[in-house]
Amino acid sequence: SIAPAQLEDNYNFEDALLVGCMLITMLKHADRLKIACLAQLVNVIAPIMTEENGKAWKQTIFYPFMHTSVFGRGVALNPIISSPKYDSKDFTDVPKLESAAVFNEENDELTIFAVNRDLKEGLLLECDIRNFEGYKVVEHIVLENDDLKQTNSAQATPVAPHANGNAAFDNGIVTAFLSKLSWNVIRLAKK
Repeated sequence: SIAPAQLEDNYNFEDALLVGCMLITMLKHADRLKIACLAQLVNVIAPIMTEENGKAWKQTIFYPFMHTSVFGRGVALNPIISSPKYDSKDFTDVPKLESAAVFNEENDELTIFAVNRDLKEGLLLECDIRNFEGYKVVEHIVLENDDLKQTNSAQATPVAPHANGNAAFDNGIVTAFLSKLSWNVIRLAKK
């Protein structure tokens, strides 16, 4: 169980975007990364929280971790990304788009993970996947929230993904409008 003071330390939506970017970085370096783990699974810095004899709920960081765990299996592809950039306090030319793709040959699935870091505007994602003939978009999952500091709790889960993304596939090109500050999972499969 956790004390009430610890409940105030829930992860916020901003943390979910950070975890998504970190997971994408791991996918991009899958040729060198041999193992990764999440230190805690329940309570105290965990993606799942519980109350003693009470409810359990998913923290914001649960969703990118779960999506990558479920859909990030296979061969990590090395995408060539062109993105608008911004300058931060510590870095210059930071891409607004962070993205990776994974091909699961066994299940005939291709998954594109993408984070739009732009604070104010959506971003058009275009992916050339002409080598994946016969594939169709089966799902576009989006995790978004207007409040970067929004958290989930036992009482409410305002930061949760929805499958109402707008990814489309035409002539070998996947397009999707990624809303500002969003985690996106675009799943394609052979049909």
